[in-house]
Amino acid sequence: MLQDTLSALPLSAFAIPSFVILLSSAFLLRAKRQDPPYPPGPPSKFLIGNALDIPFKKPWLRYWEMSKQLNSDTIHLGALNTHFVVLHKMEDAVALMEQGSYSSRPFIPIADISGLEHITALLPYGNMWRKHRKIFQEVLKKDVIPSYHNVQTQKMHIFLGELLHDPEEFAEHCETLAIAVSMAMTFAYDVIPGKTNSFVELSQTAGKTLAKLALPGYTMINVVPVLRHIPPWFPFASTQKIAADLKKTAKVYWSEPFDYVRKSMAAGTSNECLVTNVLQRYGKNDGSLDDEETVKEAIGTIYLAGVETLECAQKIFILAMALNTQVQKKAQEELDHFVGNDRFPTFEDRPSMPYIEAVYREVLRWRPVFPVGLVHSTVSDDVYKGMYIPKGAYVMPNVWAMTRDESVYPDPNAFKPERFFKDDGTLNDDTVDYAFGFGRRVCPGRHMADAMIWLMIATVLSVFNISKAKDENGNEIDIDVGAFTDAFISHPLPFKCSIVPRSQEAETSIRNAAKSAQQSLKMS
Repeated sequence: MLQDTLSALPLSAFAIPSFVILLSSAFLLRAKRQDPPYPPGPPSKFLIGNALDIPFKKPWLRYWEMSKQLNSDTIHLGALNTHFVVLHKMEDAVALMEQGSYSSRPFIPIADISGLEHITALLPYGNMWRKHRKIFQEVLKKDVIPSYHNVQTQKMHIFLGELLHDPEEFAEHCETLAIAVSMAMTFAYDVIPGKTNSFVELSQTAGKTLAKLALPGYTMINVVPVLRHIPPWFPFASTQKIAADLKKTAKVYWSEPFDYVRKSMAAGTSNECLVTNVLQRYGKNDGSLDDEETVKEAIGTIYLAGVETLECAQKIFILAMALNTQVQKKAQEELDHFVGNDRFPTFEDRPSMPYIEAVYREVLRWRPVFPVGLVHSTVSDDVYKGMYIPKGAYVMPNVWAMTRDESVYPDPNAFKPERFFKDDGTLNDDTVDYAFGFGRRVCPGRHMADAMIWLMIATVLSVFNISKAKDENGNEIDIDVGAFTDAFISHPLPFKCSIVPRSQEAETSIRNAAKSAQQSLKMS
């Protein structure tokens, strides 16, 4: 991609200065003796460094392979005066990313030209990020989440009805559930399954496009920032065209759902949600806000980041259950014992069901939603274990490699909830917090996501059996456990499975619960 793009550029006033700058940077980098040394990395090539070594497909696997080849848990790649440091050990990620000096984000050129540079997860450490964080700490803190349990439960019961009605479309139902619960909690907006919605289309376009563009290695624009100035109409500038279209979408996305809530509040028709809480806390008498754009971007980030994360985790759970029916059976035995068959699990049941908790943890570990965690950036030079990490370096936690560390997780590719128990039968201290990030940049919506993923696991297992689908001859259809997307949020590729009620009584309970939830939402 880099070669095609550069070869297409004319020798103009744009290209010649850029080449001179790159040449000068490369010369200076080669001329400077670094002591202490950078972490181990692949051999550097003249002018371009390791630009051609940066992986474009499933980078978590390629970085892990490099780590093993170099016999180093921390590796370094340098490309055109940009430094990449990839961490493969949990202890190193925790030690470094808990420090304030590793809490920033690098300038990401692709976000800058996409209109999404103010998404919280991409903000550098500074005043803007602190403003976002203050909002999140007030509206997303752990003790606030129970106020949303009712709407989470209602959306879950509607999901059960959709799953019963059309189980083959479970992936679509997972997406709808993630959208519905996120829209309800963020904007008090009711999403009806099967019906198109402009707000939903906006978020889907923005979220899925950003997930693709943000994948480390997807585009050379992040390695050679000058490429972002190529106009979208220029030959070979397909990424610039995608970014330009996304910028138009983002402008609408930041404002429309937020303004919908404000109008509903003025009319007295809005239910409680994150936006109403923010407006009540920060709003003036006329309904306006100081620094309104910042508030809109912070709230929009919550929804944008939450939907695809929830959707992906739900599909991973279904995949795991289809492949591990013995785990499913053990979880259902615990549910039957503590919950029984005459009601659905509630959040109050969570402390009583350690095996369900272990299944939840294993879902997040077995196939990390973010195989390569969000990139951190250093705000100052550092030396760690005798290795030099320069100011401005892109520091990436390879979460995939961490979850494959056999010294921590024996037989790592197997789905084994039992790994989270101590010898005395109680749960250990590994709460897989890394699934939500590290240090000060941990996901602000983690408590909301944690509650929703747990509820989905417990509720679905209480009334459904999940297994491999069978062909017309009654033979099980194999599932490729390694078939996942290359996007920043890595989804299972489409697969077939069987999802059926555990009993006639379970089917009746599903129908009644779905109907009751739909009626409650109509009345609210």
